[in-house]
Amino acid sequence: MDGRAFLTVARELAAGRTAAHWRSAVGRAYYAIFLEGRDHLQRWGFVPHQRDPVHSFVRLRFDYAADPDLVMVGRALDNLSKLRNVADYQTQSHSFADDTEAQTSITNALRALALLDAVEADPVRRAAAIVDMRVRWP
Repeated sequence: MDGRAFLTVARELAAGRTAAHWRSAVGRAYYAIFLEGRDHLQRWGFVPHQRDPVHSFVRLRFDYAADPDLVMVGRALDNLSKLRNVADYQTQSHSFADDTEAQTSITNALRALALLDAVEADPVRRAAAIVDMRVRWP
């Protein structure tokens, strides 16, 4: 499945009328980036070991990348992960009184995916990013 498909669902949820819709939209935006990032890493030869927590595996590869755009992808994952936790577990939070967080999450997911696409589309940048990740994460 294409992780980007979750953005369609996130948009549908963000158009909803309740906090439950808006909170759920944040989670779908997170998963759009997470799944695309995971799939890119797998294509680049980075597969978590069976015992590795996959979410941390993906986020950390991007957080500590040398390419600044991949670092921004990592930050987007970090930020959306935190907001997703608020949305899913802190039900008393007033952050979801309207659709603002949902819309912002979708925008941030789109930006992160564009950065990931830019690295993927540039063979020299992609190769340098892969080599760097291999050095940092043997």
